[in-house]
Amino acid sequence: MFKGLLLSSEFMKILKYITVLIIVILIVSPVQAKKGKKPSERAVMHNNKGVTALFQEGDVDRAIFEFKLATELNTKYVEGWSNLGLAYKHKGRLNDAARCLRRAISLDKKYATPYNSLGTVYLTQDNYKEALKYFKLALKYNRKYSDAHYNSGLVYIELYKRGKNREHLESARNYFRNATEINSDHPYAHYRLANVYQELGSFENAILRYKLALEIDPKLSEAWNKLAQLYTRTGQTLKAQQALNQALATNPDSPESHLKLGLNYLKDDNITMAINEFNTVIRRDPTNELAYFNVGYAYYKKASSLVEQGKSSQAIQFFKESNRGFLSAYKLKPVYPEATYNLGYNYQQMKDYNSAVKWYEKTIGINAQFHRAYYSLGMVYQLMGKRSEAAKALCKFVKAKPKGMAVDVKTASDLVGSLGGCKK
Repeated sequence: MFKGLLLSSEFMKILKYITVLIIVILIVSPVQAKKGKKPSERAVMHNNKGVTALFQEGDVDRAIFEFKLATELNTKYVEGWSNLGLAYKHKGRLNDAARCLRRAISLDKKYATPYNSLGTVYLTQDNYKEALKYFKLALKYNRKYSDAHYNSGLVYIELYKRGKNREHLESARNYFRNATEINSDHPYAHYRLANVYQELGSFENAILRYKLALEIDPKLSEAWNKLAQLYTRTGQTLKAQQALNQALATNPDSPESHLKLGLNYLKDDNITMAINEFNTVIRRDPTNELAYFNVGYAYYKKASSLVEQGKSSQAIQFFKESNRGFLSAYKLKPVYPEATYNLGYNYQQMKDYNSAVKWYEKTIGINAQFHRAYYSLGMVYQLMGKRSEAAKALCKFVKAKPKGMAVDVKTASDLVGSLGGCKK
């Protein structure tokens, strides 16, 4: 028979793969632009100033100004047009970016860089067919272009997310692997490859690639978080905690890392440390309903432990603390059936049956397919001596026959029989 609270579906989703689109683009030296009139020293100077402004200073407007000067000084300056396109892309002016990149391509059809950059413009627009077309053209003219391999992998990841076609995932793996073979110091390629290995169930390879990414860039907090997730999944909770501590060292204000660290402490029944981490999340992000939910769940575990020890009277205060957490989560997210259900379950443990009924019914009102609430509601009505209400709720549960609850369905069916059966 069912025992304990139901974990939030949002909580279960938190450890899933989440993608962050990172596009790395290399600036190629002026000598690689083969066609067009040789740029003057002044044009090259302004082009280089633009590169410095864009990639070292983060001053996009100044970069656009410098690249415009370079192309004004030489209208056939291929690299200047290519870099101007990149600057426009960083500014979010995608049409201007595409125009400049096409100009660069028209000046030198074998110059790989603008093809790759134009592909990233289409990737930003979710036009995966055109993006892949231009990444392949970049690779046609430069097979050793690691970023074009990397960006092709990003396209296949997006295609996989939409259709769950395993072939797309395997294509992404191949492209990311190519990128790391060409440029072994590409941390994001290692990181993305690790994500793919994890999705494919190749956990050992995933761990190796996360470690490679972190060897190159120890401040890559998302890699520490994903490594911690993988350690948790493989039952290595101590290593998971160590990885999360590393993530926090690189980004101490990260609510995500504190939340995951709290979940790992919770998994080890280290309730006090778990609550401390969840409260840290709340201080940094007061609207994080998951943090409140997990505070509630942590206090519930404490209360349940006391009940098992025969200390029910002491458990009451922890059930109340638990309900404060669940109630806060519900207030932040009114459509949160796991929170309302757990409120009902706590009240049931405290023998406050009227409040339990209130929250179970609210759960059903939020999600009529939340079948467990019908079962619990029926059991509470039975405890209250309300036989007809109990039968009505339990009949709905039995008729639904929810997966994974065969034992509860059998219990409810037997109880309904003793209550006179279901009305047709």
